[in-house]
Amino acid sequence: MRKNRPSTLADEFDETVHTEEKAREGVEAELISRDESDRIRKALEMLPVTFREVLVLREMEGFSYKEIAEVTGVPMGTVMSSLSRARQKLRDQLETGTKKEV
Repeated sequence: MRKNRPSTLADEFDETVHTEEKAREGVEAELISRDESDRIRKALEMLPVTFREVLVLREMEGFSYKEIAEVTGVPMGTVMSSLSRARQKLRDQLETGTKKEV
């Protein structure tokens, strides 16, 4: 065992180096997150109001289909189909960019 053991000890862990790297990674992740949030917000703004309304109520506010139907005054089946269409339009908008209105 003594023959295989390295003659010098490994470098001591330098916490400042690793803390700086982690901080840099955190800043990069935050910038990416902000960019994604901006893309999603812009894509949402491009949606027709009725689609945007059901999408925000469901995905951001956490409303149930029944609650959305009550708030918007439309049947629950319409809420579900509108939500499906809104999700698809948002997906399409994010894939193609926010240059043109859907």
